[in-house]
Amino acid sequence: MSKPLLSICIPTFNRASYLKRLLDDLLPALSHHHGLISIFIIDNASTDQTPMLCDSYIQAGHALNYIRNESNIGADANAVRAFEHVNGIYGWILGDDEYVYDQTVDTIIDTLKSQQLALLYLKSEPCTKDAIAQKKPRSQAVSYYTSNMEFSHKIGIYFTFISGIIFNKQQAMADDMLCSNIRYGTFIPQLAWVLPLLKQGKNFASSQACLIAAEPNNTTGYKLFEVFGINLKLLVDTFLPGQPRLKKAILSSSMWFLASFFYGNRGNFKHENPKTAFDQAFGELLTYRWLVRPLLIYQNFLSKLCVKIICRFRKNVLQQA
Repeated sequence: MSKPLLSICIPTFNRASYLKRLLDDLLPALSHHHGLISIFIIDNASTDQTPMLCDSYIQAGHALNYIRNESNIGADANAVRAFEHVNGIYGWILGDDEYVYDQTVDTIIDTLKSQQLALLYLKSEPCTKDAIAQKKPRSQAVSYYTSNMEFSHKIGIYFTFISGIIFNKQQAMADDMLCSNIRYGTFIPQLAWVLPLLKQGKNFASSQACLIAAEPNNTTGYKLFEVFGINLKLLVDTFLPGQPRLKKAILSSSMWFLASFFYGNRGNFKHENPKTAFDQAFGELLTYRWLVRPLLIYQNFLSKLCVKIICRFRKNVLQQA
């Protein structure tokens, strides 16, 4: 039997209602691509209706593979287990609370058929009832890149969004040190395969329209500034040795992303003190030492306004890319 083109692996834990919303739209879309896509649910020992929900889809004839852990192994380990179950050329680890718009699967398959890619980025937006109800057609246009620097500048920090990245597992497995370099407890273990592909890959792509929607304010259990500051710096140093320009592009994007939360609405992360994380993560950047750090230290109206203007400008550039 030939290898699937794409494996969709969905790690889940006690989110049966979100998982149902996702599968109700995703599974019919897969039926148009028989033999090209495999799908796995990686259940981290859920205690809700998740097992019965998945069994109902299987009994209805859907080619759904249900994998259940004997005990809860943690979010990072479950994401890695999802990676391990990818049996296709490409893998897509999709969050259980995401929403996949119409035509998204068609766009993905057409793009992956067109040429060999290291990474395909899917733009996303906040999931709202209005966006789901509209059912409006999404542009299937895709931008292609042959430079990891250009791709990194266009995507910015959003390459860390696990649901937004489709990766070439065949290329990733060429790295013999992959498994030993996975960093558990970082909340971004997927960078163990994304960063090497970013470093070594020759071809990249990004959707021009938002093809998935992410449930807002549905993330708990980690510290924003620690994960996308200190932990990201650790992983960039680990996987991108000898790549100063690429490291700088990634850290700069993360720095401005986090700066927007410093003065803005931190939501679930309002109890964090970000100054230490900023110093540890971005201290080597001249832009941080000479511009960002003073703006964050001298907390007055002008510094706050300056940070907001810069962050908004950068966000608009990324959205238009």
